[in-house]
Amino acid sequence: MTSLQALTSADLLALAADERWFATKERQPEHARIVGVAHDDGELALPLVEIRSPEGTHDLYLLALGLDRDEPYDALAEPRLVRRLAALCGLDAACDSVQPMSVEQSNSTVVLDGRHVLKLFRRLDAGPSPEVELLGALGAAGFPNAPALEGVLVHEGEPLESTLAVVTSFVSAVGGGWELALDSIAADDADWLPQRARRLGEVTGAMHNVFLETSDPRLAPEDASAEAMALLVATIEEDAERLATEVADSPIATRVADVRDLVVELSPVGPPGLAVRIHGDYHLGQVLWSESGDWIVIDFEGEPARPLAERRQRTSSLRDVAGMMRSFAYVADGVARLRGAEVPPGWEDSCRTSFLEGYTGIVDERLLPGAGTGVARLLALFELQKLLYELRYEIGHRPDWVDIPVAGLERMLAVA
Repeated sequence: MTSLQALTSADLLALAADERWFATKERQPEHARIVGVAHDDGELALPLVEIRSPEGTHDLYLLALGLDRDEPYDALAEPRLVRRLAALCGLDAACDSVQPMSVEQSNSTVVLDGRHVLKLFRRLDAGPSPEVELLGALGAAGFPNAPALEGVLVHEGEPLESTLAVVTSFVSAVGGGWELALDSIAADDADWLPQRARRLGEVTGAMHNVFLETSDPRLAPEDASAEAMALLVATIEEDAERLATEVADSPIATRVADVRDLVVELSPVGPPGLAVRIHGDYHLGQVLWSESGDWIVIDFEGEPARPLAERRQRTSSLRDVAGMMRSFAYVADGVARLRGAEVPPGWEDSCRTSFLEGYTGIVDERLLPGAGTGVARLLALFELQKLLYELRYEIGHRPDWVDIPVAGLERMLAVA
């Protein structure tokens, strides 16, 4: 048997640095040490590990280790240890079947007995998890289009208070929105998503209404600050300038002035509506089409790469809408390379129109700009901001995909 006290920096780095959830692969880790322990019963241990880079930066990670062998190992690979972990979250599950979910990138997620989903947060930040807060609000409101929150594990001691794990109900689904949209086009069933986009908009609007009406004072909506629009405009302009400077051969480098002109044209929005909590990472990969024939929204932690405090901020619900609009565009522009199929003319526009009709027909008007073209303008600003983010991401991670946000940007500039 091993003990946490016996683990060296090299041991800890070996247990973390090659995992998919290790978020700082671009910085070679230099040193690791245990700075807190959430649980240790001699067989299952949950150490909080600080990993430092040569540049002096450091991140905090959660490991889940089995210690009952000569070498420590991943506890999620051992059903009896997963059962203990589930019990720490407050769930009594047999864990006779433990299946990993391969799509997870930033955390570790397993399906227990085909009935529950246990997610272990790996990169830790101080504060409550958005997933716990938002699923709690949705559950309290009886919202039927999200998994039920079944258990939570929180660390309250040194070095920080943080959510370590959550358990939700498992959703029996035909598949995820992203894969189903691509597959349907490839199978000559291109109407599949357009026919369901209106319902997706309705579910999205109903979700935002819950966040507006929640009785949880920690999630209560706020009036948008007087500086909100000016800050959004300045942020988009700064993002464009930064991208042009960082990547001189970026497609944005020669279009900064055009982007600035478009931002000025779109900025007369008027009062943007109440600021609420939102999903924060909303796209087709975050919705499932259930076996019962409806949309289920999943993964409420927001963009994991962003600081927790930022993910918990209140903002316009149209940010989520913009994320879904861009996801429709990614399907339309990506299906040829991913499935070798051609998207029918008007497919993206049909999805967008149907989604927005469903959304605006359900969502509380207090969440939207009240003046004339305010909704269209604010939505376009958020889409533009998302496009700039996508450009930076694709240039840095998938250069062969950069044509997708470029095409979206060119379409926006052409319409202006």
